[in-house]
Amino acid sequence: MGLFSHREAVRLPGRDIHNHLLPGVDDGFRRSADSLEAIRKLADAGCREFVFTPHKNPEIYETDEALLRERYADFVGKIPAEWGVKTALAAEYMIVKDFEERAADPELLTYADGSILIEMSYYYPSENLEQTVFELEMAGRKPILAHPERYIYMADRLGDFDRLADRGCRFQMNWMSLTGTYGEGSMQILRYLLENDLYSFICTDLHSLHQLDSILAIRLDRKLARAVETVLAKY
Repeated sequence: MGLFSHREAVRLPGRDIHNHLLPGVDDGFRRSADSLEAIRKLADAGCREFVFTPHKNPEIYETDEALLRERYADFVGKIPAEWGVKTALAAEYMIVKDFEERAADPELLTYADGSILIEMSYYYPSENLEQTVFELEMAGRKPILAHPERYIYMADRLGDFDRLADRGCRFQMNWMSLTGTYGEGSMQILRYLLENDLYSFICTDLHSLHQLDSILAIRLDRKLARAVETVLAKY
């Protein structure tokens, strides 16, 4: 069987640290009802802890951190207590020009341990990526690069990931990337990061109920499923 022939259902971890479940703030879920349905389905699948990570990109979204905190406080009150889920708020920060200057900003929405989720455009690399990683590290905020396998332009510069890892950056895979949805270049990056044990997290990056159905339907061959389990064992 080929490396990426699907055979086994995925096992979602108990904690999802990258999703767009917070409704009405970005290109993710629009309605609270749909967000709640997704959370219920994920809880039924064994995922009981969610860190909401809405996009934070001043070039596209006008939402500032204060507004996201307000929307989060309003939404979590709608989650039934009997579902037994835990939530927190962070954000997915686009590395725009001069973002590194915010590295020590106390308003940044980070994870409980101070880590921060960052991303680049799918079309071109952020020129200040390495400087951003350095400044975040200096500020005590360990960066996590979201879905590196989706930056197809990195397929011919795989060594850059090793250099970023040496500088303290961790990497987060999207579940849907395992299906080959984003093309061969994406799979080349994904294979490299898996084979070199560079992934630290696998997350939903969930934007819709339809996407959730696709994630829950994923089947992996045994070899790939074992590689996924190795990543999941890290957290």
